[in-house]
Amino acid sequence: MPETTPQVEKVPTMNDMANMAQLYAVPMSEGALQAIAKDATPEKAKAFEEHVKTTAQGLYPSLAPQIAAGIPTAHLLDPYRQVAKQMLGESFEPDFIADPKSAAALAGRIDEKTGRPTLMSLDQWKQHIKSHPGFGWDTTPAAHEQIGQVIKALHESFTQPPQQGAMQ
Repeated sequence: MPETTPQVEKVPTMNDMANMAQLYAVPMSEGALQAIAKDATPEKAKAFEEHVKTTAQGLYPSLAPQIAAGIPTAHLLDPYRQVAKQMLGESFEPDFIADPKSAAALAGRIDEKTGRPTLMSLDQWKQHIKSHPGFGWDTTPAAHEQIGQVIKALHESFTQPPQQGAMQ
């Protein structure tokens, strides 16, 4: 029988704790993360993960069932991230924790069943990106293309001869 070596659990670092909080979109101060990581053990890391998951469920009640099932908030928000990147460019990274204009996606409407804030639909998110000046969508090539199409349509409507039988 081959000899096996015991598996040693890694003691989490402050970066590990910060990454966990970020993964679940839970705002945490550097001081709190340092204090938790100072005497961290694998057991405390598991307790911290449970705390972060529970906190995320409270922060984002419409996502609570998925978070409770083990899907991190960041994964659930990825469609919003991808839409923003498609509209604003690959280098854009929405900050759903600290940036109010991006965080609006998380509480963009009221759920009729629960009366609680819930995520914007992806269509609402697109409209929010287009209409909020802080995103700068109006300076993107897509915005310029849309403006060009509107100008072209207006130009064509004024330069077309009137149709026969139309009231004048």
